[in-house]
Amino acid sequence: MTTANVVFSGPASNTAPIRREAKATAASLPGTLVELDASGDFQAHSIAGGGGDLYILDMDVIRQKSVTEAVTVGDDVRAFIPEVGRTYNVILADGEAIIKGDMLASGGDGTVVEATATGATPDVVLFVAEEALTTSGATGRLRVRYVASGVPATA
Repeated sequence: MTTANVVFSGPASNTAPIRREAKATAASLPGTLVELDASGDFQAHSIAGGGGDLYILDMDVIRQKSVTEAVTVGDDVRAFIPEVGRTYNVILADGEAIIKGDMLASGGDGTVVEATATGATPDVVLFVAEEALTTSGATGRLRVRYVASGVPATA
């Protein structure tokens, strides 16, 4: 599990990653996948295995909150607009066993999960794991690379 104290991981030469600001609709941890709701506020990304217009919630540096402190409901917060090839520290769902290079998809609750090809519609691959992590009994923070391939997972 990453011990980084940031959400945007790299490359280090990118000193101004693209972000968007909106109000938080839930007390979410930095690194949570979010989307805009009908009011234009951030809510947890709700499409399990899907893509769409998603963002990665940043920590609330204005209020001097760390990466382990949830943002406050109703506050204006920032989220990264993922860029292909950039790395981020996101929230891995509980019960996952990820190895470096695994393809990851949205868990539908703001977390990421291992992408699968089962079912009628294979998951859309959004990220590739940059490290290994197994979660049991809690979520974890995982460094990932955004690929936005839009390619369904294959067996």
